Amino acid sequence: MTLWSRASVGKEHTFLELYTLRILSQAPCAGYDLIKDIEERTDGKWVPSKGMVYPLLNRMEEKGLIEVLEVGERSKKLYTITEKGKKELDLLKERHKEINERFNTFRKLVFETFFPPEEAELAELFFALRRKVMEAPDKERAKKSLQQLLEEFS
Repeated sequence: MTLWSRASVGKEHTFLELYTLRILSQAPCAGYDLIKDIEERTDGKWVPSKGMVYPLLNRMEEKGLIEVLEVGERSKKLYTITEKGKKELDLLKERHKEINERFNTFRKLVFETFFPPEEAELAELFFALRRKVMEAPDKERAKKSLQQLLEEFS
């Protein structure tokens, strides 16, 4: 096992739990639907296995974060988020700023470690632009400006 593969162990499970809470906060769904949603949103680059998703759903149910809304054909379970799950998701949203600040602390080191110098400099400029856009009071204007910039580089 390489250093890189050890660094990612468990991260997919943690992210998948957070993503599941977010998806279930929007509408109930089954494990299969969750897998297909992720496959579509990642253009097929990440398709969590049934062996990853269904045990995760069981653990989340045991923790009281989700519950079975109904059992359909062929024992297909439709899950929904619980109040406890909603509180957990809200807490994570509140911590977004803290998480972002922690990332920014290490951002420059990450860029310098994984990118050649000229790309690290571009990545820093990108994050400075990202910060300005996210703080922009007129989100629609910021969106249009970014679309124009993308078209310029196409």
